[in-house]
Amino acid sequence: MYKKKYSNKFSVAPMLNYTDQYCRYFYRQLTKKTLLYTEMITSQELLYKNPDNYIRYTSNNQNPIAIQLAGNNINELTKCAMIAYSLGFNEINLNAGCPSKKAQLGGFGACLMLNPILLFNIIRAIYNTVPIPISIKIRLGTHNKNNYQHLYNFIKLVSKKNYCKRFIIHARIANLNGLNTKKNRCIPPLNYKYVYKIKKDFPNLKIILNGGIQNLQEAQKHLKIIDGVMLGRAIYKNPLMLCAVDQKIFSVHSIINKKILLDNMQKYIHYHSLKNIPIIYIFRHMLNIFYGKPQSKKLKQYFIHKIKNYTDITILFQKLSKKFNF
Repeated sequence: MYKKKYSNKFSVAPMLNYTDQYCRYFYRQLTKKTLLYTEMITSQELLYKNPDNYIRYTSNNQNPIAIQLAGNNINELTKCAMIAYSLGFNEINLNAGCPSKKAQLGGFGACLMLNPILLFNIIRAIYNTVPIPISIKIRLGTHNKNNYQHLYNFIKLVSKKNYCKRFIIHARIANLNGLNTKKNRCIPPLNYKYVYKIKKDFPNLKIILNGGIQNLQEAQKHLKIIDGVMLGRAIYKNPLMLCAVDQKIFSVHSIINKKILLDNMQKYIHYHSLKNIPIIYIFRHMLNIFYGKPQSKKLKQYFIHKIKNYTDITILFQKLSKKFNF
């Protein structure tokens, strides 16, 4: 079991269909200190379906890592927390911010912001079951309950008894009145001031800011006011940003060696190819290493074609090494 302390100062957001076990392995080659999150997994999926694609990982190379759970059934979520603890996760994160239609139909995600008493009871049950920290990921509110007082009252109730001290706040409301998930990530305006004020009003809580942060310079400015930042699609679009996180955010000297990085990924892909895992499942997460480079789109298309027609992983990585410089 992973016992070392970890920090929420910088984390990569849970992204459905993106931050799977293969993506996280790649990210861990780029940063040792960043807290990684699984994709969102519902309690029903974890308990009653094959969960391998969500939770299988090697603790020695992916910690620190948190699992994000979604649901509204106390007994189910408690069982999920026990499974997560037994698998070596460092943190249980509850999704109380997802605005998707699936979440609304299931009564979880952002819907839980409308039922803080239930959310508190879920947190209390998990707190009394496993000895690892609990965090929740929320929005500023919903389309019909979005003033600061509502957010304040929500956090005051949910953080009672200090069962949950870590709040990841996506600095937008969740519009549950017709906006799809993609539009909910950009149309509701950002409001960082509410998040800053929450930190001021609840100095004992760890407040992590999510939403709209594009680079480490912006992250460093926010960290002067709040406790942590979470980036999602900005990292997926430009994963090499993670190479500077340990040094710039955590003040830990870190140099990423291109040869070691590619060797590790080549061995990882070879190992999984022997288990009949398609190479593209892993390699797709690496393709954005060409972000910002001349003809990056053509480079990605070139390697996608190579992957589909590869015969030798070694040759594939030799070609990658020639094209990839940082």
